[in-house]
Amino acid sequence: MLVVVAIIGIVLTFAVLAIGGDRRAEELERESRLFAELLRMAGEQAVLRGEEWAVQLDPEGYRFLLYTDEGWRTLEGDELFRPRELAEDTWLRVELEGRDLDLEKTRDIKPTLLLLSSGETSPFVAEFSADDTERRFLVQTDDRLQIEWQDGDQ
Repeated sequence: MLVVVAIIGIVLTFAVLAIGGDRRAEELERESRLFAELLRMAGEQAVLRGEEWAVQLDPEGYRFLLYTDEGWRTLEGDELFRPRELAEDTWLRVELEGRDLDLEKTRDIKPTLLLLSSGETSPFVAEFSADDTERRFLVQTDDRLQIEWQDGDQ
C-alpha cells in the first residue's frame, strides 16, 4: 500500500511540474512586452512633442534618449522612460536594417534605434531569449515600420 501511495505521489509531482509552466518564459515575455510598449509610447511622445527620440541598447539594458541643441541626452526625471536593466540571464540580439548589431556596454550616449517626430522608426528586430527557457520573443517593426511584439516560437 505504501509503495502505491509513493508511486502516485511521484506521478502527481511530475504532472504538476509539467503543467506548472515555464516561469522564466513568463518573465521573459513580460520583459519583452514592456520593451515593445515603451517603444510605442516613446514613438508617440516623439510625434506629439515634435521631438527626436531614440533608444540606446546594450547587453544589460536600455535607456531612452532625446535630441537637443547640445546633441543626444538621456531622458532624466521621467519615471516611465527611465533606464531599464534586463534580468541577469536575458540575452538581447538586435538586427538593425538587416545587419546584426554588436551591442556593447558604454557610458557614451549612442542611439541604437531612432523614434522620429515624423512617426518613422528604425527598421529592427530585437530577440529576447534566456538560458533557462527555450522560448524567445521578438519586438520588431512591421512593413509600415510600426512596432509589434510576437512570440518567436509561433
